[in-house]
Amino acid sequence: MGIAKCTFCGKEQEDFMGVYLFKNDGSTNYYCGSKCHKSALKLKRDRKRVSWTEAYRNVHKNAKPQQKK
Repeated sequence: MGIAKCTFCGKEQEDFMGVYLFKNDGSTNYYCGSKCHKSALKLKRDRKRVSWTEAYRNVHKNAKPQQKK
């Protein structure tokens, strides 16, 4: 059991939760839930323009401090 980081929002979560997408070129995308999966693939949203993602917070300098458990 390990920890995987969501490709879209940047959330770290246990790797048995969520959805893995394996592409033909060998790359792997992990999505923590259907919200991230649909936003990335179906709606083709840019993660830098969606306010609840880590990439948005990094671009707009509103980064929250990382909480460690």
